[in-house]
Amino acid sequence: MSVQGGASAVSPPALTLWADGRRVARLAHEALNDRWTLDYDPDWITAPGAFPLSPALPFLPPPAGHAAGAIKRFVENLLPEGRALDITASTHRVSKSNIYALIAALGSETTGAFRFWRSDEVPPEAAAKPPREVTRTELDQRIAERDELPLAIWDGKVRMSIAGVQDKLMVYLDRPLDEGGRLFLVEPPLASTHILKPDPARQATPHLVVNEHYCMSLARRMNLPVAAVSLYRTPKPVLVVRRFDRLVMQDASVRRLHIIDACQALDLPESHKYERNLGSGDHVRNIREGVSFERLFKCVDVTVNKAVARLTLLRWALFQFLIGNCDAHGKNFSFFVRREGLAPAPWYDLVSVVQYPRLAHELAMAWGDAFSLDEVTAFQLADFAQRCGIDRNLLKREATRLAKLAAAHAPHQALADDYITDDERAFASHLGRFIGEQAMRLTRIAAGAASINKEFL
Repeated sequence: MSVQGGASAVSPPALTLWADGRRVARLAHEALNDRWTLDYDPDWITAPGAFPLSPALPFLPPPAGHAAGAIKRFVENLLPEGRALDITASTHRVSKSNIYALIAALGSETTGAFRFWRSDEVPPEAAAKPPREVTRTELDQRIAERDELPLAIWDGKVRMSIAGVQDKLMVYLDRPLDEGGRLFLVEPPLASTHILKPDPARQATPHLVVNEHYCMSLARRMNLPVAAVSLYRTPKPVLVVRRFDRLVMQDASVRRLHIIDACQALDLPESHKYERNLGSGDHVRNIREGVSFERLFKCVDVTVNKAVARLTLLRWALFQFLIGNCDAHGKNFSFFVRREGLAPAPWYDLVSVVQYPRLAHELAMAWGDAFSLDEVTAFQLADFAQRCGIDRNLLKREATRLAKLAAAHAPHQALADDYITDDERAFASHLGRFIGEQAMRLTRIAAGAASINKEFL
């Protein structure tokens, strides 16, 4: 094929996806027409324990092959967002819209099991040099100067390749921090085991690290499935999140586990992570094509254990209400991927957004038609249950149980030894009181939702 002027259109090199030391698939892209192709390796398909990338990209494709849009959407959802994406594109001198070039640059350590590698190369089996340690002092300095030198860049290299807007750094932790563990940057074949999340530089979200640590720790106190977190002080507080898509083996090697977020599970682009995917302006507010609770619960249909998945999603939704997390969107819930289907992954990114008056408090996913926590009534809760296929008596029982647990544990979490400054303790105490109030409110409206006549819904 030729283009104007007689020059040949040259496609970028194909990429091979690797998992557990095996070739999984070949990914190719024809840039001019934005054509994507994915071909699974026959040996991977027949391998014990093998799995597809997502439900939208099964082992057996349609006669015309996998939809190019589905391949692109899967890859796009692996990339960082916001400033981290800007930095990546600028550093590699590619457009932010060039998804293929970005995954080629960042794909050696993404979320999930797969590594993206040039097809004419093989990932290294041994590290070429000792891992690069990050000391407490260096991390503190880098956090302080991140306006001038973004946290995503270390030693002149972009090291941010997981989805999300907030500043993050992926590291390998050789042992628990309270046992003198050390932090290392990762280079193939070493995989990261933890994610570091410092407080943002913006003044609109004070104590965000304490906020997330509190909400995540409260969920653990309530025996809910949540990622393990701890606080690391440089002396600035940094949230340390243990990656649940990584498994440290006895020989200290790290096995990658495959997960996808709800956008990938539903075959939706990152731009659809909010239910009102076009925003809330008067002319578009009724367009709700993004991830909603109703759509999220449709994922139950492709899970291994549908009863467990439905109950897990219900508890996740109710917990967001309890903590006041307006920003619980489609990329904030993930699933493990198995050959037999999906299974809910531990929870993450649990934050009480309503603690920050300078942030928008519109709900990422509506309860019924309510896009504000203040507007959620018994009727809206009943409407939510009907849309999601939830028995309202089950809704009442789970809401009452979780509210009771939250009210009992919230004060104790506020007094935890993790919060060592007066400002941190004051913030945690305020958050605990808010959750107690939400618990009483949830108990009341859940009881009302169970008693509403079905004919009114």
